[in-house]
Amino acid sequence: MSQSFTFIDVAGNRAQYTVTDKDHHNDFRWSTDHGDHGVAASFEEAQYRARTVLKNSMEANRRSDEVTRMGKYALRWRSH
Repeated sequence: MSQSFTFIDVAGNRAQYTVTDKDHHNDFRWSTDHGDHGVAASFEEAQYRARTVLKNSMEANRRSDEVTRMGKYALRWRSH
């Protein structure tokens, strides 16, 4: 059995993550729709790890988008 959650970052972007119930190794597995996955000792830790990975990934994507936008703005500004 597993539970899926939606993570919403500060910019309003959404991503999904899933945490499974304890498996036969007494581990909780987590995965994200960004392709990340891992194992944790508790359900809460699995949620924390999945959210942290998504938060960091989404923050990096926002920064990359901002740099791209600023570069395009600078090119337009210089060309006029």
